[in-house]
Amino acid sequence: MALFSKNVITQVSGFDNPLITGELVYNQRWYWNLTILDSAGLPVNLSTATVTADIARRQISNLIDTRNGLSFDVSNYTPVPTAINLTISNKVNAAGSFTLVIDDTAWGLIASDPQLKIDENNPVCFTGKIKIAFAANTPTPAEDNIIFLMFLVRSDGVTVL
Repeated sequence: MALFSKNVITQVSGFDNPLITGELVYNQRWYWNLTILDSAGLPVNLSTATVTADIARRQISNLIDTRNGLSFDVSNYTPVPTAINLTISNKVNAAGSFTLVIDDTAWGLIASDPQLKIDENNPVCFTGKIKIAFAANTPTPAEDNIIFLMFLVRSDGVTVL
């Protein structure tokens, strides 16, 4: 996986928010098994939680590879895209775990996308979030936990030239 500079991470998720980042190859399927833990390191029961995830296409510019990782600017894509729902599977409430499924074939990317060319300096980018929404449980009010997402999608130099 690519290393992203602190500046890029701060642009997407702020200073103290969790962020899952990755550099994917066009037409790659991937997943992350995630476990939500409390401050004592114990699994958080997800039985009252709804877990959703979505992403949207973004535009990046000024991509450079620095000593501290990839650095670039993130901005809105034109035309403004509709958010894409990601699949959450394998939710195990007592274990506080679930799987985030990454399948770029559902993201509307096509092999002829100019940002997928092997020599493109500013590749395709998606940002989004995983939202873990806990229902109110007296006396505890409702609470949402957010994990931000950011993916660059590049050509493999074989499928997309």
